[in-house]
Amino acid sequence: LADAGIPMRDLVVSCSAGMLERKPAVDLNRDEEMAGGAQILLAALARERQITLLQVESKVPQGQFQHLYEAALAGIEAIAQEMRTCLLDHAARGFSVRMSLRSGQKN
Repeated sequence: LADAGIPMRDLVVSCSAGMLERKPAVDLNRDEEMAGGAQILLAALARERQITLLQVESKVPQGQFQHLYEAALAGIEAIAQEMRTCLLDHAARGFSVRMSLRSGQKN
């Protein structure tokens, strides 16, 4: 969408979280997922923090949901910041190339 020049209201970002050794962890690998601990998948509009998806992968013991939710939300914020940085870098490179082409310079 960004390359096509379509304005985006916000970024939709998702992150999984699960319990590993009684501690919340984000972005579990296959082995960690198969260990059988509680897991959730959370997606949100990054800037607005509006939840667009909450998927519970397994039973979540009482008292663990809030920890998983907060870990996934922190993961979303970190991923969103990285996505914004990449988008801005990509846009700056594209702008630089277009300006070089318009002025007749070759890179």
